Amino acid sequence: MLIKLYARYKIILPIIICLLFFLGYSTLSIVRHQHYNSFGYDLGINDQVAWRYAHFQLPLTTIDPFPTKTKLVEHVELVYALVAPFYWIWSSRRMLILVRTAWFCFSGIGGYLLAKKKGVNEWISLALTVGYLGFYGVQNDMWADVHSAEFAAGFLMWFIYFAELKKKVTSIIFFLLAITAKENIALLTFLTAFVMFVKQRTKLIIFFMTASVLYLFFIYFIYFPHIVQMKYLYENSGGLFSNLNPVSLVDTSDNRQVFWYSLLSFGFLPLLSPLYLLPALGDLVTYFMFGSSLGGAQGLFGQYRITLAPFLIWATIITIGKYKRLNKWYIGAYLIIFTMLVQYVLHLPLSYLTKQSFWAEPPAVNSINTVIRNYLPANASVVSQDNITPHISQRNEIYTLYPEKKIFTKDSPCGQVQCNWFRWFGTPEFLIVDTSSDWDARHLLIDRPLFLDGLKNLEKAKVITKYKEVGTTILFKVNENPDEYK
Repeated sequence: MLIKLYARYKIILPIIICLLFFLGYSTLSIVRHQHYNSFGYDLGINDQVAWRYAHFQLPLTTIDPFPTKTKLVEHVELVYALVAPFYWIWSSRRMLILVRTAWFCFSGIGGYLLAKKKGVNEWISLALTVGYLGFYGVQNDMWADVHSAEFAAGFLMWFIYFAELKKKVTSIIFFLLAITAKENIALLTFLTAFVMFVKQRTKLIIFFMTASVLYLFFIYFIYFPHIVQMKYLYENSGGLFSNLNPVSLVDTSDNRQVFWYSLLSFGFLPLLSPLYLLPALGDLVTYFMFGSSLGGAQGLFGQYRITLAPFLIWATIITIGKYKRLNKWYIGAYLIIFTMLVQYVLHLPLSYLTKQSFWAEPPAVNSINTVIRNYLPANASVVSQDNITPHISQRNEIYTLYPEKKIFTKDSPCGQVQCNWFRWFGTPEFLIVDTSSDWDARHLLIDRPLFLDGLKNLEKAKVITKYKEVGTTILFKVNENPDEYK
């Protein structure tokens, strides 16, 4: 009876798997955020952008280094306009987290359906869904706030599914969603379409290839240099094509680990379909060659490896569908073993849910919440430290507190020629900081002793005046921009 019932409603089990991952990732992200371990870069920035779209405003991002310009001078990420209507239901960065997580986890259904369409065994299809959603790049991305890459990866998975099925309308929709989610994704849709072109030379696939190339040309050779009139911020310092050395793909241990753990996560089965690994290789070329000077985009961690997930599961599905001897239930167990092995070796974020330290609220949280709730005016312009920013990012003027050194020729507040100091943009009314030892350079953008010394110098120079102090949280009135202090 149960077997017949399952045979009739097979889709229920992959939906349950996706739902469990959604709950796990949502819990990770929201608890992390509530404990002030999320950041202005990138959760605060993207929350402010979605909030502005929801209020029919231009997507100005006063939190980032270009506070007078729209987010579109830095990234072409139109996906946040699609997220904005959800803010009409609940205007909160937690809504952004939930929408991001739900969308990506839902794309696990696309991977499952693709496996079934290719004739893959049911249990292998379920194991692939687990491997896709539990991929190390997915976990590290979900842990690292919210980015357009999560949306792009989900769109790519559905694009692959519908293009493989030759569904014209839906594949075009997800193609357009993918390339407009982030500016570099058109390279991946081109490579995906090229792989399909080798197998199915249809007009639709030619359209995807042509449109991808035209979009890339427009973005990198017309939009940034001539419309925005700015250099693309994430290219190599010598130019986008200044490092075309393939050795850059594997010249560091971090990059070699990416290749190792990416293949290990799917039991090395993708190697049996090398053509289908071309988009994954192109994804790594984007960061390891074209963006090799972007330190945060190298290695295993951060948000950049999530876009490997749809290509690795695609190559694995093709391999199993091609080699019938692999299409047995025990290959599902084989894949689960490797998923769990990578989870154990890398101690990936989902394991944090079992740690007491993850659930423990930092003592400073209560005082920060009290100051924000009771003393910081809702519409006031404010400058704040990086981990406080995403909690107050839904306002027109919120700026990032950047630590720096300042040279004084006279009246030095620290008694020396060079003092610890800060800079920020504009004329905010308030500065909010927390001096607790709970925070380090990740939260403060500088080591805590230097951060505290800089605050003392600002206060001594009367650039700021203490307005309210609750526990370790201090709200200052801003008297002038520190750049204007003589």
